Amino acid sequence: MSSWITITPRLEQGLEIVEKIDSGKFRIFVNKICQSFYSSTTGKIFNTEEEEKLQTSLKIDQDELNLLIDTVTLIYSQAAFNTVKPGVMESFMKSSFSISHDKITIFVNSWMTHAKNIIDNLKKKSIFPTQLEDVNWSLNVQASTSDDPNVSKPVALIQLGLRNADKKERVTVEFDKKSLTELYQGLEKIQQQLDAIK
Repeated sequence: MSSWITITPRLEQGLEIVEKIDSGKFRIFVNKICQSFYSSTTGKIFNTEEEEKLQTSLKIDQDELNLLIDTVTLIYSQAAFNTVKPGVMESFMKSSFSISHDKITIFVNSWMTHAKNIIDNLKKKSIFPTQLEDVNWSLNVQASTSDDPNVSKPVALIQLGLRNADKKERVTVEFDKKSLTELYQGLEKIQQQLDAIK
């Protein structure tokens, strides 16, 4: 059976914390994390007040809570990236994770409920935080100068609309004919590589 997740010492420590937690509370915790994959806009699953309540409720400290969040998030992220079927997840967890059948059932049932939304949402996310939103351009001709009265120089201005989380900004870049040709050739190479993948 191919492994969809690597068992590291940190993951094993996280699973030890999973095993200590009451199953009813763990089910609610896992469902909240699964929902955050496709509903959180800030990227943070729990706010400070919720984390304090969780520490009290689950009887763990801040470091253990962070490790628990990381562990559950890692398991579902890896399951999503590898598009793991619930049956494969269950059999792998039974053979490789040192946690009870109850906890495995919670992981698998939450995966069956939330897998499609998690996978769809991760497909939409980019690994790059800044995204290109729009492009505007204009062509200007620089008039001749007293030093060189016979030369007019065309200049292209390209304005890029960029979005990074909630922040938008505009960047304007100036190109002469040579640098614009180089940019175009670079974009052509990228397009050819994208076409070759299809």
